[in-house]
Amino acid sequence: MAKQFIVFAITLALASTTLSKMILLTNDDGWAVTNIRATYYKLKETGHDVYLVAPVSQRTGWGGTYDIPKAPSLETDGDFSYPKAGAPSWGHEVDDDHIWYFDGSPASCFAFAESYLLPTHFNISDKIDLVVSGPNEGQNVSPSLFTLSGTLGAVYNAVYRDIPAIAFSGPSTNNSFYQDDLDLDDPLDASTIYAIKITEMVTQLFETQGVNERALPIGLGLNVNFPAVGYLNETCTNPRWVRTRLTGDPSVMPGLAYNSTSNLFYFAFQPGGDALRTCQIGDCTLPSEYSIVLSGECATSVSVFSIDYDAPIHLGNEAANLIAPLFEN
Repeated sequence: MAKQFIVFAITLALASTTLSKMILLTNDDGWAVTNIRATYYKLKETGHDVYLVAPVSQRTGWGGTYDIPKAPSLETDGDFSYPKAGAPSWGHEVDDDHIWYFDGSPASCFAFAESYLLPTHFNISDKIDLVVSGPNEGQNVSPSLFTLSGTLGAVYNAVYRDIPAIAFSGPSTNNSFYQDDLDLDDPLDASTIYAIKITEMVTQLFETQGVNERALPIGLGLNVNFPAVGYLNETCTNPRWVRTRLTGDPSVMPGLAYNSTSNLFYFAFQPGGDALRTCQIGDCTLPSEYSIVLSGECATSVSVFSIDYDAPIHLGNEAANLIAPLFEN
């Protein structure tokens, strides 16, 4: 019996070591929304060392922009008046110094955490194992939203710095204050379901790679889009994972539409052009993430992206040959 207990204890210790990773959690909807708080607690339940650093107020649509505080104190209230104007432009929960806000965009929240907060306040440097961004309130599908999304802006900025990163998004857009709506025991709450699924993927990555390996290959990230779940679709509480590609038919792009009554323009999605539908690189047999989102099935799209933006060799040569005489001088 003693021998069996020792073996069991060693197994638990190894599992704990495998799962005990440092995760930086951010988003573009704000540090006080229910979605990110649910994910924070679910990731911590598995033994991860999680640091939440997110905008003090909504920064949707900021992409990879670096927005930073204009003053050492807030000039306006944070979302949900939490905190209020006059508070420091960056700070943490009174009862949890792992939960921080920053008066900036998601990309600058990541930079603030990596270059200042972790090394200065926690004596930590070069140890972030994974950046998790989201879950966003609203899906981020197709390459045009990849560039527009603040959720993804934090992710590709992390990948630029050799840190594995994943963006998670879903159609739940209730934009609720965590102190009002957080319920980690509600099996139909979308925030809780997304948090559980995010933890499932993160845990699988770390278990597969082991203690000392990267969560993802260098230069790569993941874009994940959940379907409607729980109270939004009670038939879907445990969506399956489907591998997809960013591009493909159909894809969408942001655009403008004109309202003749108000004489104003408004944001509207439009069908993507041939450039977004044509497969030029990657696995062309994969469905587009937008097709999975539109399917109405209980399925989550998972797209692997690269920050190597160079064109495929044959297309690069075709374009360069058009200006070949310029290279002869």
